Amino acid sequence: MIDFDTPGARTALKEAMTDALLENRDWFRELVQEALLEVATAEARREADLRAAHAERQRPHAVPHGQA
Repeated sequence: MIDFDTPGARTALKEAMTDALLENRDWFRELVQEALLEVATAEARREADLRAAHAERQRPHAVPHGQA
């Protein structure tokens, strides 16, 4: 396995990644946008679930007749 924790290896890896990103930037941009949208959608869903759960806890519950 390659040890990427050396300055030379890190530089080589950075250069290779830079070249790959430059060659595929449109595809990579779309990929990142899709991933960010999925994360944002999941976060919005989670927040909506939390708000719904909180609203449910705040809602007064009916007490059956004679048990109050």
